[in-house]
Amino acid sequence: MMHSQTTFSSGLLRGLTLTMALGAVVFTAGCGGGDDAGDAPATVSLNLNLPDSLTGGAAPAAPVAMVIHKAASSADVPCAFLGTGDDDDVFRNGYNMTKFMVSAVAAWTCIADTIIEMADTVPHDGAIHETQNDTTADNYDADDPTHYLVTNDSETQTTARVYFGYDRAAPPAASDTPELFISWNKAANGDITGRLIIDVVNLNPDGYDPEGPIMMRTDFNYTTFAKIADMYLQFDNGNQWADGLRIQVAKDLTASAAGQVFTARGLMNMKDQFLPVDGITELPQLRMYTVSDRLGEGAAVAEFVDVALALQIDANDHLGNYLFAKTDRYFFDSNQSWDWIDKSITRSEYRGARALTDYTLDDIVAFLNDPNPTLDPAYFDTNCINVGDDCNDFLNAIFADGFADQEPNQGADPDDWRSTAVADPDYLTTVYPNGTDWTDAFDPVFTP
Repeated sequence: MMHSQTTFSSGLLRGLTLTMALGAVVFTAGCGGGDDAGDAPATVSLNLNLPDSLTGGAAPAAPVAMVIHKAASSADVPCAFLGTGDDDDVFRNGYNMTKFMVSAVAAWTCIADTIIEMADTVPHDGAIHETQNDTTADNYDADDPTHYLVTNDSETQTTARVYFGYDRAAPPAASDTPELFISWNKAANGDITGRLIIDVVNLNPDGYDPEGPIMMRTDFNYTTFAKIADMYLQFDNGNQWADGLRIQVAKDLTASAAGQVFTARGLMNMKDQFLPVDGITELPQLRMYTVSDRLGEGAAVAEFVDVALALQIDANDHLGNYLFAKTDRYFFDSNQSWDWIDKSITRSEYRGARALTDYTLDDIVAFLNDPNPTLDPAYFDTNCINVGDDCNDFLNAIFADGFADQEPNQGADPDDWRSTAVADPDYLTTVYPNGTDWTDAFDPVFTP
């Protein structure tokens, strides 16, 4: 199971990194705007000012850096964050998952801000305009847009549609679906709402990763009390495991700086088990809940739910099949070091298929209790015998030294505000904007 999980981790990292690397948006035509540009609503900012402990920190020199080119000054604006490295296991612990997921939200809020800023410099006339990226030129870049359209939908709402891969001889029509869509509204009371949609597949078909996301959407809802960015990612059928991923990051503008200012919640729906096991039809799910103060001290809780596990010793001996949930608590400092690491099997069921020839259950208990006794010598007399039985103690004894060579449990619960904040995580319940499926999720429309 752990090997397949690592394989999945690598595929997910490549897919989401690719999404963040595509589409360096360049509004190079019409710099300085036109007669209508001055009528645009005042520029808004979607920046969450996330601490480095949640994003890994800015990475302007990262190998895969998302760089947006500003039209007016031609200056590069870095929108890349370290997150986790290419050789790092995203699922090593809840903290790694936090940096991986939150860095994606940080990148797209930065990208949205840059597009909004650039849109203020071009005509808002509802007409299709060319960029300097010509498909027939030697320096054509498929990652850059070829056309764009900006409109003022009302006195408070602006929409930008950005198109990729169109020849100048056959430009897109206003009715064509843009590969990048962003619409934002700043109400009279200062509240900001908006939506960013990326068609990953059509943004650059030649560079598309079939294991990665095919569509991405981020909704913004900013008030005087809180800022919330909600990201939805739909995965391609080529991804063996993942169906969808949702990441929601909230900033409480009323909280004490030394309390729960930031809350990040993640949910991943799966299409298959990491390792299929006979008789187990449940699908696993990944849930994540992270809290942080303004400076970046916080705690992450990650829970793998309904994971199948087959414990095959050798050709003659099988310890049985199990369905379990693993909970990972990781308390961290603002400098990204750990305070407390606590991983355990928190729920499990025996699902049958146990067959021992060369060993007995007493042999298994003796092996697990050497050198540190963790199981009652008579454990299997009354525990983990019948299908449906709880096997937490048994599975925790197997993983007592850590999960797949990952870091072991260490430290102690600091018993501070973080302990209270993650005692009962409020996980997301769906990856879909409508709560049920992907229907209409990525239609390029936004109504404040």
